[in-house]
Amino acid sequence: MVLGITPVLSVIRNLLEVSIFCILFLSLDNPRYSWKKTCAVYGVFIAGVSTIGVVWVLADPDSYGKYCIIVLFLQASFCFTRMSRDTVFQCMYNLSLQMFILFVMLFSGIWCAKKFFGGNPWADLGIRVVYMALLAFVYIRWFRKPYRRIADSLRQGWKGICAVSLAGNILLVICATRPVQVTLRSSWEQILFISICVLLLLTHLVLLYTLNMVQKEMGSRQDMELTAVNNEMLRREIRLMQEQVEAARRIRHDIRHHDLMVAEYAGKGEMQELLSYLDQYNREYDREQTVRICENTTADHILNIYIRQARERGIEISHNVAVPEQTQIKENVFISVLGNVMENAIHGCEDAEKDRRRIDVFIRPKAGKLAIRVTNTCSGKVIFRDGLPVRKTGRGTGVVSIVHEVEESGGDVEFSAKNGEFTARILLKL
Repeated sequence: MVLGITPVLSVIRNLLEVSIFCILFLSLDNPRYSWKKTCAVYGVFIAGVSTIGVVWVLADPDSYGKYCIIVLFLQASFCFTRMSRDTVFQCMYNLSLQMFILFVMLFSGIWCAKKFFGGNPWADLGIRVVYMALLAFVYIRWFRKPYRRIADSLRQGWKGICAVSLAGNILLVICATRPVQVTLRSSWEQILFISICVLLLLTHLVLLYTLNMVQKEMGSRQDMELTAVNNEMLRREIRLMQEQVEAARRIRHDIRHHDLMVAEYAGKGEMQELLSYLDQYNREYDREQTVRICENTTADHILNIYIRQARERGIEISHNVAVPEQTQIKENVFISVLGNVMENAIHGCEDAEKDRRRIDVFIRPKAGKLAIRVTNTCSGKVIFRDGLPVRKTGRGTGVVSIVHEVEESGGDVEFSAKNGEFTARILLKL
C-alpha cells in the first residue's frame, strides 16, 4: 500500500504519518510534563521514527506496507505511556484509536489516489494533509472536551475497552494485508473491508458513549452524596446553634442569680467574699466557652462539630490546626473534604478497641497548599482497592466525594493504614 517509492516521497509520507499519529494522540492526552518538554520529546520521536520508516520502506516496501502501523504502535506504546498522566490502559486505548484512524487514512489516501487520480502519489499526500487537518479540527473542536471529561472522571474500567479496541485493530490489519494488500483486491473485497472499518468505528463510538453514561451516573451519585453530606453538616450546625441558644438562656437565668449574689455581698460589705465569688464565677464561665480552633470560620465550625461528636463517643482527640481566614478554597470543598475525613476517622475509631480510640488532626499551610493529615486508630483490617479504602459493602463513607473534590481543586490525596492506624493525607491549593 505504498505509492511512489522515492526518497523524497518516503520522507514526506513518513513525516506526515507519524506527525498525524502524534498530534491526534496529544489532542486527547493529558501530558505529564510541560508543553515545552512534551513537544521536544515528541519532536525527537517523530524525527527518529520517520527516519527508521524511510530506511525501511526503501529497503523492503512490501513488509513496510504490512507492518509499519503495528511497529509504530509498539514504538509509541513504549514512549507515550511514560509521557502521560493517564493510566496505562487509557494511553493504550488512545493509541489504539489513533492506530485505527491512521490505518483508515492510509487506505483512504491510496484508494482515492488510485480510483480518481490514476495512482498519483502526490494526490495521496494531499488527501492525507486534508484528512489530518479535518481530524485535528474535529478532535479539538468537539471530541477532546468530552473525552477528557470521561478520562479524568473514570480512571478504572479501561482494560476491557482497550482489549476490544486492540482486537479490532488486529483484525483490521489482518484483513487489509492478507493474502495481499486490500487495494489490490476486487471491489467486493474492498467494500467488505470498508464495512469492517465502519463497524469498528461504531464500536469505538458505542464504547465511548457507554463510558460517558457511566461517568454521568457516577457524577450524579457524587452530587447526591455531597448533598447528603451538606444536609448532615447543616443538621449538626443547627443542633450546635440550638445548644448555644439554650446555653445563652441558661446564662441569662444564671446572671439574675449572679446579680442578686453580688448585690447581697455588696450590701453587707463583704468585699473579700465578693471577690472570691467573682473569681470562681469567671473560671466556670471561661470553661464553658467554645474554643476557636482556627481563623477560618467554615473549617472552625466543621472541626468543632466533629470534635464535640468524637468526645461524646469517648474518643481522645488532639489537633494542630492553622487555617487562614481567607483562602481560595470553596466552602463546599471544606464541607465535603474535611467533613468526610473527620466522619471517617470517627467511624474508624468505633471499630478499634475502646481503650485506644484516638484521632490526631494536623492542618497547616505549606508551600502554597493546605496540608491536611488526619490519623485515627482502626481495627487493622482496612481493605484497599485501587488505592482507596473500601468496606465489605463498598467504599468508605465519602471517599468518592473526597477524591472528586480534591482532584477538581487541583490537589492530591493519599490514604494509608499501618500498625493499627489509618491516615488520610490531603493537599488543597490555597
